[in-house]
Order: sequence, then C-alpha cells, then structure tokens
Amino acid sequence: MVTVRLFAAARAAAGASEVEVESGPVAAVLAELLARSAENLARVLPHCAVVAAGERFEHSSAAVLAPGTILDVLPPFAGG
Repeated sequence: MVTVRLFAAARAAAGASEVEVESGPVAAVLAELLARSAENLARVLPHCAVVAAGERFEHSSAAVLAPGTILDVLPPFAGG
C-alpha cells in the first residue's frame, strides 16, 4: 500500500487528509485516488505537485511506487 497525504485544497476536495491505495505506477495511484474521491479533486489535482521519497513526479509518470511509500499531494501555494 501507498499512503497518499493530501494538503490544503486537495485535502478539502478529497474530504480526507490521508488515504491508503494499492502501490503501483504514480498514474495508477492517482487514478485510484480520483476514483475514490469527490469530483472536486479532479479539478484540483492537475494543479498540484506530487512528491514521493523526495522526488517530484509528473501526474502521468510511469514510475512505480513501492509499498510503504508516502506520496504527498501539494496544491500550489504562494510565498517563499
């Protein structure tokens, strides 16, 4: 399993701060997250940064997430 942590607008759109999904390619993990969540997340997710194990992945990435990985979904934010 992969732990997906959702922050700010992504958390509000999904209705949860953390979700467990099957491990696999990043794109499949995000697709499963969308299938479980309210459609509001579909509007927010394309604007989010998706970060796992200290690396940035694109939404369509085929990179495979190992079981136990924590994937953070971070909406855009201002500031420094």
